[in-house]
Amino acid sequence: MTYHHTQYLEDGSIASTLADLARAHRILELEGHGDMSMGHLSYRDPFGRGLWLKRGNLALSEVVDDDFILIDFDGNVLEGTGLRHIEWPLHAEILRARPDVNFVGHSHSHFATVLASSTEELLPYNNHGIWFAYEGVPRFADTCHIITTVPLGVDAAKTLGNAQALFLANHGIAFVGSTVAEVTLTGIFLEKAARFQVDLKSSGFTPILPDPEEAKEKFDRIYPPKAQHNFWTFFNRRLDRVEALQGIGISQISLPSAV
Repeated sequence: MTYHHTQYLEDGSIASTLADLARAHRILELEGHGDMSMGHLSYRDPFGRGLWLKRGNLALSEVVDDDFILIDFDGNVLEGTGLRHIEWPLHAEILRARPDVNFVGHSHSHFATVLASSTEELLPYNNHGIWFAYEGVPRFADTCHIITTVPLGVDAAKTLGNAQALFLANHGIAFVGSTVAEVTLTGIFLEKAARFQVDLKSSGFTPILPDPEEAKEKFDRIYPPKAQHNFWTFFNRRLDRVEALQGIGISQISLPSAV
């Protein structure tokens, strides 16, 4: 699937987008994507300088507006302080290969990683799986290593192709979007679809697989932009309720520059 949205039109968009992206990290933590201080999202700098990437050593639930660094596509830090994630090539090479994509996410969500670590294909058994009806979810199985080199990033981006998400064998997932809402929903729906499929296959029941063309038509019907906006605002309301009760992710953490 190819995206055609344009999000960044003014200089002032960066700060507001980083605020939304910080919330996206915390939403993903609530939706099963947390794994200690691992996992990160990035977005394409609207002025062509590279990409903004969550700084290292923070859990998804701890990310706030100032927790991003600007790097160029070769990994050089241009703005911000803190640790640059060593998997920056995954983000940089996907953004290089996909001009329609503005956001890249990577996490180790449990059930999606279960599928990633098998030969099982993600199928549109439920509404969340329908999100991937057009391109499916390809699997990058050249290595079980984390994506820390440019060649691995290039190969992962090639495997992703025009899809919205990628299984990383014995590792995790990558997912993309043209907006903060799209990348967040893609990550959430991939984990929900994977969990449903694992449950269905474990039940011993005989699965019913939808017709592929009907599955695509269903995607078009149930996920128009208005619905996607509705779901994005739902997850933001949920985040607000949880943080009001528990204080998750509302305090910035200071890190030594050498860590």
